Amino acid sequence: MKTIIKIGLSLCISLFFISCEDDSFAVPTASVTVNQQEFAINETMVIHFTGIAQQVSIYTGDDMHNYDLRAESNTGFVVNKGLFTYSYRASGQYKVVCVASTYSDNAAETRQDTCSFVVTVTDDVTEIDKLSCSQVVYDEVFADKYPNDEWLMVLPRKVKYSTSSLAISLSAQRLKFYIQSDSTEILVDGNPYASNTRYNLTNPVDIQVTSNYGTVRPYKLYTIYYPEFETFTLAGVAGTVVRTEFDYSYFEVELTLPQGTDATNLSPEFTLFSTADQVYIGDTEQQSGSSVVDFTQAVSYRIVSTSPDNPAMQAESTVNIKLTYQ
Repeated sequence: MKTIIKIGLSLCISLFFISCEDDSFAVPTASVTVNQQEFAINETMVIHFTGIAQQVSIYTGDDMHNYDLRAESNTGFVVNKGLFTYSYRASGQYKVVCVASTYSDNAAETRQDTCSFVVTVTDDVTEIDKLSCSQVVYDEVFADKYPNDEWLMVLPRKVKYSTSSLAISLSAQRLKFYIQSDSTEILVDGNPYASNTRYNLTNPVDIQVTSNYGTVRPYKLYTIYYPEFETFTLAGVAGTVVRTEFDYSYFEVELTLPQGTDATNLSPEFTLFSTADQVYIGDTEQQSGSSVVDFTQAVSYRIVSTSPDNPAMQAESTVNIKLTYQ
């Protein structure tokens, strides 16, 4: 009886190890689900691995990840926890290949299974994400996006630079477009866009964007200056405009009045660069030479500039008055 038990126990142990070895070197099954098979560029493809494997890799089929060219150093992406996401930057049809692998003890032998499907990627990008003047002395000034594919660029008339101020001209500015496709074509006033061209932004600019797919989308760019006082005189004393290099919409006007000047009831005289500009203290419009102001209190002007080509396009500046006395 004891001998029979030993033989039976020995047989059970042998079967146990065979079973473990088979489990550790299972036959792989390549099986996946994908959220869709037609994508726009930069749209996310989501793949879930549903098969059997110890290691899973995905060949996306684009440059350097083509399964058919794996002998030429093309590689796949290792899938982590059964989930893989990817987006394509160029249009085309791509063969996506999933490789499921299992390994024997010490990786002496490998078993693999594959499955594949084809995705179609369309480049139909016409969206301008950002638009800027690429260089205003040392700064990149971005336009604001408005409804109906309109943009407003607001530039300073002058920029504080070291100890002087440099004038900024609307008639010679480089433009920079941020678009999520290298294949999108841009026309500026009917001519192909070039990053080194200086464009005349004095009048509204027509921009046409054409996707690789062929969709055409028109935009309009308006450009105005931040409004400011051209001159500001108080009690016969001319003020000096002080700029900051950090905020183009903020100014200070410095004035030194004679000692003893009564500043409680003064009517400043001022001129503006555009007759369309309006001056306010709070919400009360101010008129040169007639609006009475108490300058013993802190005085802050608000100047609003409106594009002559589109009343919805406005820029606003703040001007604080700084008084000293001789």
